[in-house]
Amino acid sequence: MLQIQSLDMKYGKRMVLENISLEVPDGQCVSLIGESGSGKSTLSRLILSLEKPCCGSIFWDRCDIKKIRRKDLYRAIQAVFQDNTSCLNPRMQIGESIREPMDNFLKLSKPEKEKEIANLLDMVGLAKDTLTRYPHELSGGQLKRVCIARAVSIRPHLILLDEAVTGLDSTIMVKILNLLKQLQREINCSYLFITHDIQAALYMSKTVAVMKDGTLVETASDLQSPSDFRHPYSKSLVI
Repeated sequence: MLQIQSLDMKYGKRMVLENISLEVPDGQCVSLIGESGSGKSTLSRLILSLEKPCCGSIFWDRCDIKKIRRKDLYRAIQAVFQDNTSCLNPRMQIGESIREPMDNFLKLSKPEKEKEIANLLDMVGLAKDTLTRYPHELSGGQLKRVCIARAVSIRPHLILLDEAVTGLDSTIMVKILNLLKQLQREINCSYLFITHDIQAALYMSKTVAVMKDGTLVETASDLQSPSDFRHPYSKSLVI
């Protein structure tokens, strides 16, 4: 379980996050929604231990992430970001990129890795010949599936999806969202689904946290419809 408690973050004198508390239970998806500049990406970096908060704590499986080795943390938590191209080495074939996390975190033989990569391609709906292609040869939707396959490859307990469907056209976005739901069932992991798209947030989960200007204005659980939001700002996002 991911637990964020009373988190503050500032750059210089500018407060970016203030008193953020949020939980992502095992096996569940929690959506975090907010407009650009609300602090969502800063929170992502803190969860991944790329930056340190000014105040407050982040716990993974009841352990403060400051005390967890970076490699151990990334074994448990993987991320998929908006910018596919920056996440993939342009000089590496897709098969090499998918294999990379397994080389770093799993003790598998070469045949076992090849079998797992073939399974991953099938899971994310990519053709076998994708393995020998390079990132610039793939479409945005295909690149997103590759990034998801990389994240899923080591069977993490949590996947942080930071604007993972932003920039995709509506048809591809729906396919990716459905793929994410299917994969979550198959590998039984948790998601923190970060987005500025309220409809995508509601589609992915019944628990939605709403961020505005670095603060959480509402965390709504067991949402049945957009009308269940109570905070005026949350309601304004639905209109």
